[in-house]
Amino acid sequence: MKTIFKMFALVMFFVIVGCSTSNIANRGEYIERSSFSKGMPRVDVLARFGRPVETKRKKGRKVDLYRLEQGEKALSKFVKGGLTAFLAVSTVGLSEIVADPVTRTMPVVVFEVYYDKDERIEFVHFIQTPK
Repeated sequence: MKTIFKMFALVMFFVIVGCSTSNIANRGEYIERSSFSKGMPRVDVLARFGRPVETKRKKGRKVDLYRLEQGEKALSKFVKGGLTAFLAVSTVGLSEIVADPVTRTMPVVVFEVYYDKDERIEFVHFIQTPK
């Protein structure tokens, strides 16, 4: 009977830790100016950020408008994941009630990507960035 209880406790430990850390780990990437390079093909931008909110032409150039949730840097994910895992274990999962809604709140970044005639990035204009 003790073995079954220990096995159950071990499984619950991994379930609790797995849920809390997967929410943090699966966030998108942190988007900043260095996320783009001049000359990057449009297909690479689409593969990385998905479909734009809007595609239009400005002065003969193709322009994609994106509105995305700002992701987090790798170190931030690591620290937050470790802390939420610790809280989840030490409170037997009760921290998920508070921590999950609080850590899911993500700021929004809005930017336009301008392309040249060969559909390669000419420049990126950030309209809204998280404060």
